[in-house]
Amino acid sequence: MVLARIAEVLNLSVSYFMADMPSVAATVFYRSFASALAKYRLRAERRLEWLMAITEELQKFIDFPDVAIPQFDLNSEIVDLNDEEIEEVAGKTRKHWGLADGPISDITRLAENQGVVVARHFFDTDRLDAFSYWSNQCSNPFVVLSNDKNCAARSRFDLAHELGHLILHRNIKGYSLSRNADFKLIERQANRFAGALLLPANSFLREVHSLTLDCFVSLKRRWKVSVALMIKRCEDLGVLDDERGQRLWINLGRRGWRKSEPLDDEIEVEQPNYIARCFEVLRDNDANGFKAFIETFPWSASEIEAIAGLPEGMLTPKTMSDESPEPRIIRFPSAVY
Repeated sequence: MVLARIAEVLNLSVSYFMADMPSVAATVFYRSFASALAKYRLRAERRLEWLMAITEELQKFIDFPDVAIPQFDLNSEIVDLNDEEIEEVAGKTRKHWGLADGPISDITRLAENQGVVVARHFFDTDRLDAFSYWSNQCSNPFVVLSNDKNCAARSRFDLAHELGHLILHRNIKGYSLSRNADFKLIERQANRFAGALLLPANSFLREVHSLTLDCFVSLKRRWKVSVALMIKRCEDLGVLDDERGQRLWINLGRRGWRKSEPLDDEIEVEQPNYIARCFEVLRDNDANGFKAFIETFPWSASEIEAIAGLPEGMLTPKTMSDESPEPRIIRFPSAVY
């Protein structure tokens, strides 16, 4: 009776407490680890475990894309990874993924095509922007982005940052993150990678006709990154000296652009869709089997939608005849980005 009451209050089935759930056993990279309170990190990791469980079940029926995260012969110690190497790795990553030198039109779709499971969750805090994790159980990397801040440019950078962790820091042990200096270093390295991935040096600088805020705003719609990132990128590439860069940062603050920039409300936030498409294919191929599939999970339909980032109400199966086909392996064509 007590267990049933607990399950009712938590909107879970009793089977949840008996289920063998995947566990987060390796390093989780947080976009804002230093300021994210422990209770929010714990909640995020539980939801990650649930997302991993859902992914494992889907992989029994859906043929996911092969993981195509490149591996490089990098120094094992993070202190030995310099900016030049990071720029080179970012460039090689773009080539590995078949990207030209221009803007990445949809980095979320790009990541999903490389086998990254991407989801958006409401963290109920502004102290946690994103986190990533490489699951040995699912053989897939996961990136979970915050749905609390509706800003496309920031979200794209967060995803590029997490891709940087997956590529640069895959073999880092968890204890390293407990040292503040190490954490700051890997965050700076992931930031440098994100800037280089989103704004390749040569092609981006060819379009910077003047080092002004107005010029950066004019480039924002095309590159879909923040003005702040463009300033930082120019500093990293040595085209902005300290004095001129400082003036730009001051003017950015005077215009009130620290929290919200021009075009933030116009550029559409990218949405993951691979997991949603998996559910749609299963539902459309076998409505009765799909209903049974959903009932194997120890969560309500609305909770599954929240965990997997599905449109509200999509887990109501369509009416189909009782003669449903057997579940089969389903392959999706590669999406464009």
